[in-house]
Amino acid sequence: MANTTTVLVPTGAPETGSIPTAQRPKSLKGLRVALLDNGKEFSDIVLDALATMLKKDYGVTNIKFWRKGFPAKGAPFIDEMARESDVAVSGVGHCGSSSPWSVIDAVNLEKAGIPTVALISRSFCPLGQIVGRGVGHQALPIVMLPHPIGEADESRIAQKGIDAAAECVRLLTMPAEKISAEYADKKFPLPEHAVVRS
Repeated sequence: MANTTTVLVPTGAPETGSIPTAQRPKSLKGLRVALLDNGKEFSDIVLDALATMLKKDYGVTNIKFWRKGFPAKGAPFIDEMARESDVAVSGVGHCGSSSPWSVIDAVNLEKAGIPTVALISRSFCPLGQIVGRGVGHQALPIVMLPHPIGEADESRIAQKGIDAAAECVRLLTMPAEKISAEYADKKFPLPEHAVVRS
């Protein structure tokens, strides 16, 4: 009897294969921008601050928030979201369960042709990149946020969204082939607590 291997893909994850980077617009002005809140604590604060900056500095007027009920599952409304959006931001991944699913949601949006970036905290960017590649997107753009996301001072949490705005806009408006070239070889730093064995 021949050996067979079964690969289990999480429900809501895209089929594996080569998913191209979605073609980007030259500007976000006049476009429908979707902000996907994964439901993890503090994510709404970061995304609210990001939305404020997109309106203030980048001429975005049409922003819609989408909120998942549970961070460790795929968004059940990806098809509807793709129909109603021109570009998207998925986040905020800042733990071992929310980060992979924020990336999977972003990959599903990219697969639907919606230019998307994922917001992931520094400690989980390497994991997010592995997940993105594992589900078929070799160059998903990930915006690295400071870790941890949570702070006692809410204004410091909001600052992370403010600081991410320029990078989100750059990655949502850069030509797809340049993003693919940049992220295909990108290496995120290991978490500060990671110890490399020799």
